[in-house]
Amino acid sequence: MPIPDDKSLREARLAEALRTNLRRRKAASRPAQGGEERAVVAAQAAPWPYGVMRRLEGVAHADGARVALVLEISAPYAAPDSDEICCAVRLVGDGGQFDSEHGKAAFGLDGLQATRRALDLAQVALDLASTTHDLRWPDGRSYDLSAPI
Repeated sequence: MPIPDDKSLREARLAEALRTNLRRRKAASRPAQGGEERAVVAAQAAPWPYGVMRRLEGVAHADGARVALVLEISAPYAAPDSDEICCAVRLVGDGGQFDSEHGKAAFGLDGLQATRRALDLAQVALDLASTTHDLRWPDGRSYDLSAPI
Protein backbone atom coordinates (compact mmCIF):
# COMPACT_ATOMS: atom_id res chain seq x y z
CA MET A 1 0.00 0.00 0.00
CA PRO A 2 1.73 3.23 -1.15
CA ILE A 3 2.09 6.14 1.21
CA PRO A 4 0.23 9.23 -0.02
CA ASP A 5 2.64 11.70 -1.60
CA ASP A 6 1.65 14.81 0.34
CA LYS A 7 3.82 17.82 -0.53
CA SER A 8 3.38 19.45 2.89
CA LEU A 9 4.41 16.21 4.58
CA ARG A 10 7.55 16.03 2.44
CA GLU A 11 8.36 19.66 3.26
CA ALA A 12 7.91 18.96 6.97
CA ARG A 13 10.30 16.02 6.72
CA LEU A 14 12.82 18.19 4.92
CA ALA A 15 12.58 20.88 7.59
CA GLU A 16 13.05 18.23 10.27
CA ALA A 17 16.14 16.89 8.51
CA LEU A 18 17.56 20.41 8.30
CA ARG A 19 17.02 20.88 12.02
CA THR A 20 19.10 17.81 12.68
CA ASN A 21 21.98 19.74 11.15
CA LEU A 22 23.18 17.12 8.70
CA ARG A 23 26.17 19.18 7.59
CA ARG A 24 27.54 19.50 11.12
CA ARG A 25 27.21 15.77 11.71
CA LYS A 26 28.88 14.92 8.43
CA ALA A 27 31.78 17.26 9.18
CA ALA A 28 32.24 15.80 12.65
CA SER A 29 32.33 12.22 11.40
CA ARG A 30 34.40 12.81 8.26
CA PRO A 31 37.98 11.52 8.36
CA ALA A 32 40.66 14.18 8.40
CA GLN A 33 42.13 13.17 5.04
CA GLY A 34 41.62 10.58 2.35
CA GLY A 35 37.86 11.08 2.02
CA GLU A 36 35.08 8.61 1.49
CA GLU A 37 37.21 5.78 0.11
CA ARG A 38 39.29 5.71 3.30
CA ALA A 39 36.15 5.27 5.43
CA VAL A 40 35.02 2.32 3.31
CA VAL A 41 38.45 0.65 3.30
CA ALA A 42 38.92 1.13 7.05
CA ALA A 43 35.50 -0.40 7.74
CA GLN A 44 36.67 -3.64 6.14
CA ALA A 45 39.05 -4.12 9.10
CA ALA A 46 36.26 -3.81 11.69
CA PRO A 47 35.90 -6.63 14.20
CA TRP A 48 32.83 -8.85 13.90
CA PRO A 49 30.13 -9.03 14.99
CA TYR A 50 28.92 -5.44 14.99
CA GLY A 51 26.70 -4.48 17.90
CA VAL A 52 23.04 -3.80 17.14
CA MET A 53 22.32 -0.26 18.33
CA ARG A 54 18.79 0.32 17.06
CA ARG A 55 16.05 -1.59 15.23
CA LEU A 56 13.57 0.38 13.15
CA GLU A 57 11.05 -0.20 10.40
CA GLY A 58 11.21 1.69 7.12
CA VAL A 59 8.21 2.28 4.87
CA ALA A 60 9.36 3.17 1.35
CA HIS A 61 8.00 6.51 0.12
CA ALA A 62 7.75 5.15 -3.43
CA ASP A 63 5.64 2.03 -2.98
CA GLY A 64 4.90 1.56 0.73
CA ALA A 65 7.08 -1.53 1.02
CA ARG A 66 8.12 -2.25 4.61
CA VAL A 67 11.69 -3.19 5.47
CA ALA A 68 13.47 -3.93 8.72
CA LEU A 69 16.28 -1.44 9.38
CA VAL A 70 19.09 -2.40 11.73
CA LEU A 71 21.68 0.16 12.84
CA GLU A 72 24.97 -1.50 13.79
CA ILE A 73 28.25 -0.12 15.15
CA SER A 74 31.50 -2.04 15.61
CA ALA A 75 33.73 -1.95 18.64
CA PRO A 76 36.64 0.55 18.36
CA TYR A 77 39.66 -0.82 16.52
CA ALA A 78 42.99 0.41 15.16
CA ALA A 79 42.65 2.05 11.76
CA PRO A 80 44.73 0.37 9.06
CA ASP A 81 47.95 2.23 8.20
CA SER A 82 47.28 4.93 10.80
CA ASP A 83 47.63 5.81 14.48
CA GLU A 84 43.92 6.56 14.62
CA ILE A 85 41.14 4.47 16.12
CA CYS A 86 37.88 3.91 14.27
CA CYS A 87 34.41 2.39 14.57
CA ALA A 88 32.41 1.09 11.62
CA VAL A 89 28.74 1.98 11.09
CA ARG A 90 26.17 0.01 9.05
CA LEU A 91 22.48 0.59 8.40
CA VAL A 92 21.22 -2.72 7.08
CA GLY A 93 18.01 -2.85 5.05
CA ASP A 94 17.59 0.51 3.30
CA GLY A 95 19.82 -0.15 0.29
CA GLY A 96 21.72 3.11 0.88
CA GLN A 97 25.42 3.84 1.07
CA PHE A 98 25.69 2.43 4.63
CA ASP A 99 23.96 -0.83 3.64
CA SER A 100 27.04 -2.81 2.70
CA GLU A 101 28.94 -5.72 4.21
CA HIS A 102 31.17 -3.41 6.27
CA GLY A 103 29.53 0.05 6.15
CA LYS A 104 31.74 3.09 6.73
CA ALA A 105 34.22 3.98 9.46
CA ALA A 106 34.36 7.02 11.70
CA PHE A 107 37.84 8.03 12.91
CA GLY A 108 39.12 9.39 16.21
CA LEU A 109 42.27 9.87 18.25
CA ASP A 110 41.06 7.29 20.77
CA GLY A 111 38.19 4.85 21.23
CA LEU A 112 35.90 7.38 22.88
CA GLN A 113 36.29 9.96 20.11
CA ALA A 114 35.82 7.26 17.45
CA THR A 115 32.65 6.05 19.19
CA ARG A 116 31.25 9.58 19.42
CA ARG A 117 31.95 10.18 15.75
CA ALA A 118 30.41 6.81 14.90
CA LEU A 119 27.21 7.94 16.65
CA ASP A 120 27.27 11.13 14.53
CA LEU A 121 27.82 9.01 11.42
CA ALA A 122 24.95 6.72 12.46
CA GLN A 123 22.68 9.77 12.63
CA VAL A 124 23.79 10.70 9.10
CA ALA A 125 22.89 7.17 7.95
CA LEU A 126 19.41 7.54 9.47
CA ASP A 127 18.99 11.03 7.99
CA LEU A 128 19.84 9.68 4.55
CA ALA A 129 17.50 6.71 4.99
CA SER A 130 14.68 9.12 5.85
CA THR A 131 14.87 10.58 2.34
CA THR A 132 13.64 7.27 0.88
CA HIS A 133 11.78 5.71 3.83
CA ASP A 134 9.36 6.77 6.53
CA LEU A 135 11.24 5.68 9.66
CA ARG A 136 9.21 4.05 12.43
CA TRP A 137 9.85 2.25 15.69
CA PRO A 138 8.98 -1.48 15.56
CA ASP A 139 5.70 -0.74 17.39
CA GLY A 140 4.64 1.66 14.60
CA ARG A 141 5.34 5.01 16.29
CA SER A 142 7.06 7.59 14.08
CA TYR A 143 10.82 7.91 14.58
CA ASP A 144 11.95 11.44 15.56
CA LEU A 145 15.08 12.34 13.58
CA SER A 146 15.68 15.45 15.66
CA ALA A 147 16.23 13.38 18.82
CA PRO A 148 19.82 12.34 19.48
CA ILE A 149 20.74 8.69 19.21
